Amino acid sequence: MRTIPFETLKTLARQAGLTVISVTTPDEMVEDGQRLAGWQSAGYAADMSYMERSPGLLSTPTRLLESVKSIVVIAALYDRIPRPSLPAAHGRIARYAWGRDYHKVLRTRLSQLAELVNDQCGGSVEYRVFSDSVPLLERALSAKAGLSFIGKNTMAIIPGQGSFFFIGEVLWNVEIEGHTGGAGSKGRCGSCSNCISDCPTSAFVSERTLDAGRCISYLTIEKRGVLTYQERAWVGEWLFGCDVCQEVCPFNIVPLKKGARAALPELSSEAGIGPSLSLERVLSLRNDEAFRAIFQGTALMRTKREGLVRNAAIVAANTQATGLFELLVRVAEEDPSSVVRRHALWAAAVIADREGGSPRHRVIAALDRARKGEDGAMEEEVREIAIQLPNLL
Repeated sequence: MRTIPFETLKTLARQAGLTVISVTTPDEMVEDGQRLAGWQSAGYAADMSYMERSPGLLSTPTRLLESVKSIVVIAALYDRIPRPSLPAAHGRIARYAWGRDYHKVLRTRLSQLAELVNDQCGGSVEYRVFSDSVPLLERALSAKAGLSFIGKNTMAIIPGQGSFFFIGEVLWNVEIEGHTGGAGSKGRCGSCSNCISDCPTSAFVSERTLDAGRCISYLTIEKRGVLTYQERAWVGEWLFGCDVCQEVCPFNIVPLKKGARAALPELSSEAGIGPSLSLERVLSLRNDEAFRAIFQGTALMRTKREGLVRNAAIVAANTQATGLFELLVRVAEEDPSSVVRRHALWAAAVIADREGGSPRHRVIAALDRARKGEDGAMEEEVREIAIQLPNLL
């Protein structure tokens, strides 16, 4: 029989670099599936079609591995060092993306653990490893395993550690002996509602219910194409993701004050791009090859070139990055993506509207060329700019 003591499992997990670990059963998470169905029916998934999949699929681990006997859930903490001041003409990056791509990092570590257990059990283990890449309610599993609880900001929270961590799982046909559950399941938010009141876009409909369409993380990472003018304002300084609802959470105060570092070296800011990016560097990316050369192996690949350059133009406008004005005009006229050109033209117009003088004359000429061109999308943007910035023209 494929059985292993929990203490042995923890020892093997440490060999794979995984120190925060718990175990749960593979039975269906009925209540969590019902909550997901209600969230979906309310339209809170925005354009994320992958979140519209059957709640029964996402809440039933046996659909992913029929022989599953137990599920190991791990937490891999990432950097909780104080966020440095944002340099001029830079955009903020969400903490989880400071290091290497966690999907690959955790799958590698979890596979190492699974193979160690496989050897311990004589090579008869069937398993699958996951980390935020399959239809599975990971935060619900983490809470079920007693590793964490789900806070009012919908994040999984470990008392004493906070919410800045990744979740990973191993589903396998292994029985775990001697596991009594973790302390995380006893945690709760209490009366605090900082995450709800401090959200820049009022994305929380209620406690533990997020309207993804208003979330800065969704807008900067998941949403494709053109952002509305309201959405552009919401983005603020965030080039990729957002950490506001976590950084105001009391459970993160102590880890942030201590400057706690990532549990794995691959997840540290030194291993990846860090807390901010130069807007000039991003706006200068003209093709996918240049984009991949910089961001391959990081979570920023998720946006693709078009999305990240679009975001850089928006942040440039929101932060009045006047030094990027000429570059924005060039991007508006030369970039191969009409989505990028639209946002760059708008950003140049916003800066010119505030600066006046030479930038105003320069952008008016650019608007006139866009209006007379053959790109209908650019014509539409010019019309919107005329409405939003009437004093410019």
